[in-house]
Amino acid sequence: MELAGGCLCGRTRYVLTSRPYDLGNCHCIDCRRASGAPFVTWGSVPSGNLEIRLGEPKKVPHAQRIRTFASCCGTPLFFEEQANATEVDVAIATLDLPEPFPPQINIWTEDRLPWVQLDPGLPAFLKSSRDQP
Repeated sequence: MELAGGCLCGRTRYVLTSRPYDLGNCHCIDCRRASGAPFVTWGSVPSGNLEIRLGEPKKVPHAQRIRTFASCCGTPLFFEEQANATEVDVAIATLDLPEPFPPQINIWTEDRLPWVQLDPGLPAFLKSSRDQP
């Protein structure tokens, strides 16, 4: 199995060798600022299941985490909790075919912009879903 994706200009390409899981919309201010969007839909894969096929993405450490962007055009691609993380979050909208991967939760809704309407059918968490009882 291979799921391909890439950046806006096409000079950075990647492949996932497993389906993303833990699909969620993140409304945190860092995701908003990094993407220029009101929220980002992420999906996780084991780090070993992500292969960069073209280009050299730029890793940017911020707030003890690592965000990865296409160095050619700046498209936000990946997110890691720490260096050498066992999982990487992939910006679902950067997949060539993102349609099969709808979000399952909303997280960091305490930072949600007031004009963003949440889907009432999805669980919502003020912070990370791991922070909830």
